[in-house]
Amino acid sequence: MRGGLFSRSFTVVLAGAAILVSGCLGRSPSPSFYALTPVQDQVFSSRPSPVHQAAIGIGPVKLADYLDESQIITRRSDNQLVKGEFNWWAGSFKNNFMNVLADDLGSRLGTDRIYLYPWRLSVPMDYQVSVDVVRCDGWLGEAAWLEARWSIFQGPDKKLIKTMRSSIREPVGGADYAALVAAESQAVAQLSQEIAAAIRRAGKH
Repeated sequence: MRGGLFSRSFTVVLAGAAILVSGCLGRSPSPSFYALTPVQDQVFSSRPSPVHQAAIGIGPVKLADYLDESQIITRRSDNQLVKGEFNWWAGSFKNNFMNVLADDLGSRLGTDRIYLYPWRLSVPMDYQVSVDVVRCDGWLGEAAWLEARWSIFQGPDKKLIKTMRSSIREPVGGADYAALVAAESQAVAQLSQEIAAAIRRAGKH
């Protein structure tokens, strides 16, 4: 008799635990995936660019080690970084960054001859842009921050014509990750604007 009572009690405990676990699992949020996007609403000059249809190579692009993550990185303070538990990049952040920078740069310079590193040696580059991304993160609901060192090389002999460090802060239009990623996209667009301006100046000489 006691064995039967124990067996029924144990079964009830197991059933209750199963319901509790399934309830917790049911309340877990599903992951959200994000991507940087080229800025489509920029007004570009209708005047021909001095480097119109120039062949431009993007890369190599290097990321700070902490950015080589699938999860989106935010800041809790200047010295504390946080990984988004349920907020992820939709693929490689490095590839996403390179493609968006290439699209923005091509739009600003009026050329579709944009190549991502590594490219075939048989394709001659008029300009090559190398980028070291030192920082690309931000504070939810506050601002996105992009810092990058970049260099421009000209011609087949890869003559160094410009080296700069860009520090770009973009306000965030909301408190969620979507708003932060949108601000980061704006920051990449601003970086492309600075690089494009340097290439245009080089093309005038």
